[in-house]
Amino acid sequence: MIHFIVGPRGSGKTRRVIEMANRATQETKGNIVFIDGDHLRTRELKYQVRFVNINEFEIEDLDMLYGFLCGIIAGDYDVEQIYIDGILEALAGDVNKVESFVGNIRKLSDRFNVNFIVTLSGSPESLPVFLKEYVLDECIA
Repeated sequence: MIHFIVGPRGSGKTRRVIEMANRATQETKGNIVFIDGDHLRTRELKYQVRFVNINEFEIEDLDMLYGFLCGIIAGDYDVEQIYIDGILEALAGDVNKVESFVGNIRKLSDRFNVNFIVTLSGSPESLPVFLKEYVLDECIA
């Protein structure tokens, strides 16, 4: 399963995924990973959630991010949920790369039974058609 939480900057997307990750600690038997680009809100996450600061690993594009996600799953087959907050836009490049990335993580999700929840800044109307089926929630400022 892949879900996107979409909304303009400052609309509460990060707060929403932190709440989801924290709630998942009580509802999920497997491990939970939260990937972000800084440490600003790590204290809000429960200790059971594995936090990863993506900037410590010099990820430069979506291909590298995909490889990084594969490594997380390969290193821990008990990972059940991966939250990715606020980094997709910085790595995206063009829409074709995003479509390929989503297709790749969908395969990971299906094969290893991992749920991906990703935040994305922007309006739902501006999303490419291939992403609209994955929108879980729209945050409004």
